[in-house]
Amino acid sequence: MTNEDISFRPETDDAATARDIHGLGIFIKDFFPRSDYFTQLTQVHQFQLLTESNKPNLSFRKGIYLSPVHQTANNETHFNLLRCSTNLSGPTESFTQLDTFIVQNANTIAQQYYPNSAPLNHVLAQVYENIPKENNAGKERKARIKSHSDKTKDMPQNGLMAFCTFYSPDIVEKAKSTGTDWTYKNASVLTTLRWRLKKCITNRPDLPETFDITLHPNSLFLCPLSTNRLYTHEIVPPDLSVDKLPTRLGYVIRCSKTQAVHVDGVTFIEHGDGRRVPLKQSTEENVALLRQQYFEENTTADVVEYGDVYFSMNDGDYKRPIVIGWNPN
Repeated sequence: MTNEDISFRPETDDAATARDIHGLGIFIKDFFPRSDYFTQLTQVHQFQLLTESNKPNLSFRKGIYLSPVHQTANNETHFNLLRCSTNLSGPTESFTQLDTFIVQNANTIAQQYYPNSAPLNHVLAQVYENIPKENNAGKERKARIKSHSDKTKDMPQNGLMAFCTFYSPDIVEKAKSTGTDWTYKNASVLTTLRWRLKKCITNRPDLPETFDITLHPNSLFLCPLSTNRLYTHEIVPPDLSVDKLPTRLGYVIRCSKTQAVHVDGVTFIEHGDGRRVPLKQSTEENVALLRQQYFEENTTADVVEYGDVYFSMNDGDYKRPIVIGWNPN
């Protein structure tokens, strides 16, 4: 099945609030019930330091990979693996009750609009921390992500991407809601998700060259991987100084097709025929090939054929996942 087989169904119970974005995805501004998701998620999960792709410096963001995690009686830890260009310092953590609630709600709406899609089952959550000037000196720094396409080596072709957004509770102190935006002195404090048509797409006059999604509190933008092939996307912070901005938590839910198990200090990829292949350390040669495939994913509309990949650039994938609320000692 290809992404083109995933049909878009605009007529659902949520049609009044769900907005069709150029046939490329749907956006629901107030999708999740009002709650302080930011505080709850950052208190229960240990967000980790991260780097991006081959960049040596730490990002201004912190993140965590989340998955259903199952601990067996014989000390095996099963989880979903989804390797992308965000490299974290620690292991995957299990879904909590709140994560399960968020993902189940996203899956419910996903099946209404994209009934042939794979289930959403893996999360990359990131806190976008902005750095103010120190003593009115130096430059302030805003957390952002440059244009890219998500990496799909562990995703099924009928997968989806669900961009959920939560803000720190001080948004109500720093800005006021106009109903259509959150503003400080008429300037928006909300982050933008910007999509740009890839340069290789030259025969699709029906597609916009660019479109923006304003990431409202508790909102959801849902799109199939066909959109990821046609467009790159980037995170664009507001123009205001960082002291006027709330902190954003980006909670991206995706579909993992790769089952993994951690046993006796080793992570294995599980195949449907029962085989278990251990994750090995990367080499210069296989990293160079993977980066070339990442480049293809960023610049072409092709379905990139990664083949079998038995290593990870994410150190956390070699570590035993953490089951929240479970103590192995």
